[in-house]
Order: sequence, then structure tokens, then C-alpha cells
Amino acid sequence: MSLVALLHECTRLAGGDGVGALASVVRRRGSLPMSATAKLLVTADGARFGTIGGGCLEAEVMERALDVCERRVPVCTQHSLNAELAGDYGLTCGGTADVFIEPVVPDAMLAALYAEAAAVVARGDRAVLATARTWPDGTPRKLLVTSQQRVGCDGDAALRDAIDAYEATRETPLFGDEVVVEALVGAPRVVVFGAGHVGARICEAASFSGWRVTIVDDRAEFADAQRLPWAEQVLVCDFGDVRAAAVAPGDYVIICTRGHQHDALIAAQVAPVFPRFLGMLGSRRKGALTAQALRGWGVDASAIGRIICPVGMDVGADTPAEIAVSVVAQLIAERRQMTDVRRPMAVGGGEDKL
Repeated sequence: MSLVALLHECTRLAGGDGVGALASVVRRRGSLPMSATAKLLVTADGARFGTIGGGCLEAEVMERALDVCERRVPVCTQHSLNAELAGDYGLTCGGTADVFIEPVVPDAMLAALYAEAAAVVARGDRAVLATARTWPDGTPRKLLVTSQQRVGCDGDAALRDAIDAYEATRETPLFGDEVVVEALVGAPRVVVFGAGHVGARICEAASFSGWRVTIVDDRAEFADAQRLPWAEQVLVCDFGDVRAAAVAPGDYVIICTRGHQHDALIAAQVAPVFPRFLGMLGSRRKGALTAQALRGWGVDASAIGRIICPVGMDVGADTPAEIAVSVVAQLIAERRQMTDVRRPMAVGGGEDKL
């Protein structure tokens, strides 16, 4: 389940449709089968949305969450997967996770806060959410700060101070003595130019890997929403004018059209925007020729230098699906700020894969 869907479920419960408990991983140590930002919503009748990794740890958290549903008091719990227990379940990992479990109860402020959080994430923006670890009078103590507004307990100095101290680029929770602070980050956007065999597979792989995908082609029969159900947006436009794609500095861009001239035209328009990542399918020779053409057209050298060609991790990819996996792997590495992600790496056979 996506974060947006989970937040919508929280909104529904807070709007008066029931009671639940939201469990969030706030700190991990060691090797554990869960995301650093995993969430699990459990309702009083036992329904669950999301996951913190499954298995024995999730069963423990669900039991505590049901207790929180009944008592309506937030708790912090610690769960360990030691070598003996991991062996019992046939696992090779082990470590400790701190999980914050908070009640989701009918409350007008909570409903408004979760609704706004869902809207922020759905549009790909970022918000910071602070939650007090204790609610002395049973009243939820939460504050959501977005680029546009503040929702919740804005008069709570502890919550405000915690948000002010949270690093602007941080994505993992900050587990303080009194307050838990976390970033709610919308899915990043990738714009794929070219909806042929490779572009379609990149669209599919990027979608299930957590990106909001816009895919663009100049042929209506290829830029067909029914053919590309994974895309959030499908556009038909002339490659000589791709303003309709509205590429922004925070976007990821992949250029994989059917022709080198199309690729160069698109790169000339997109590179000066300085997107977070700009990759082009092809060979190193193609990359050099494209750079030469862009210099001739007056494109800034620093913008040209950001183009990755060939794009994709070097995994020996050959088929369209394998190439798509290698490309999306590089997008993930860039998103998670892995080292050497921008080093040009070969993909398949190069130019003949277009």
C-alpha cells in the first residue's frame, strides 16, 4: 500500500469511521527486513494497511497496536531479531527496531492533518510532521508543516522546536526524548521521453519502484494511456517543443526515443533546467556526438556535463525489460545518494537498443 493510501485510511478513521493505531519505524540498528520509514496501520477490528516488514516482528507490533487501539495512548516499543530467533524463521539478518505506535481516533484536528498530509504526498511535495511521544490528557499532539501551511498544534513549542531542528534534506525519522519528527515525502517524478519498447518498460519498472511517471512520445499510437497503465501522465507532443512535460529541477529524466536527433533536441531543452538526474540511452559515442551538437547549439557546458550517457547500471542488460531494470536501478542509486551513481556505465549493446 502506498503512503498516500495509508494516510487516506488515517483520515477516514479520524473523521469518525473507527479507531486505529499507526505504527512507524523510528530507529533501526543492525540488519532488519524493513524500510527505515515503514508504517503499519491497524484498526480496532484487526484490519491492517501497509507493513513494517512482515514476519515475527510485524506480528509483535500488531499485538501492541491493538492494545493502543483499546487504551488510546501512544507507546514506544522496541523489537529485536536476535540470531536465535532469526534462525528459527530461516533468516540471516538480526537487529533492533524502535517503533512508535500512536492512536488514530475520531478527532477534527487529526482528520484535517492527515488529509493535508495525504494531499502533500500525492502531489509529490514534502512536509515535516512532529508528534509528541506522550498525550497527557488524551488529546493528540501533532503538528504538520508544509510549504503552504501548518496544521495541528502550532501553539506547542516542543513540536515547533523539533521541526525547526529537523534537517531540510533528511528523510529518516528523528526519534527524540519527547518528540518524533519525520518527513513525509511524495513519490519523485520521472519523465520518460520515448514510449517505445524500452520506454514502456522503464515506465513500468519506475512506477512499481516508487516514481510518479510522465511518459512522452510524438506518436499517439505509442503515447496511449491504455498501453501505459503504469504512467501517471501520458503526453503526445512534438519533440521539438516539450514544454508540455513541464520538467522541473527536482525531476528525473530519461531520454530514450527512437532517433538520435530526437534525443538531442530533447536534451537541448531539458538540460538547461538542471533536473536532478538526466540520462540518455545509447553508447558513449552517441553521448559524445550529442554533446558536440549541444555545444554547437549554444547549450551551457555545465548543463551538458550533467547528461549521463549511456544511462543504466552495468548489469549486462540486453532485453528491453533488463535495460529498464538497469536504468531504474541507477535512478534508485541517485535517489538514495549512493556513490559513483553519475559515472557513465554501459547498457546492453548501446545504440542498437533504442
